[in-house]
Amino acid sequence: MREERAMPLVIHLATEKFDDDDERWQHQKDQLVIELRQEVGTIRHEWTPVAGSKGAVDSLILALGSAGAFKAAVACLRAWLARDRTRRIELSWTVDGREEKAVIEGKAVDDNTFAALAASLRRRLEG
Repeated sequence: MREERAMPLVIHLATEKFDDDDERWQHQKDQLVIELRQEVGTIRHEWTPVAGSKGAVDSLILALGSAGAFKAAVACLRAWLARDRTRRIELSWTVDGREEKAVIEGKAVDDNTFAALAASLRRRLEG
């Protein structure tokens, strides 16, 4: 039997339509957080200061510990992207001390993109 372990998935959300501090954009991001909490469970926010500026990067951290949580997270992210072609999700995770990244844009959402990402993350999650 294969042992599954929790894998932190870092999510950065972006859009071409709104400024980062626009209330409409904040509402859209909040809706995704609500959906992820309902479907996946625990999600936390981290704000990382940006060198040379007064701002910070807002990251969502999911600890994916099961195939079900992973599948639910992918479904939420895909649905959120499909609602607006100007949205972008930047994902990162660490494997053997090495950071890996993927960027998925709303204008390029298709089954193949998510299938490849899902397969890659599932392999990492399962070890």
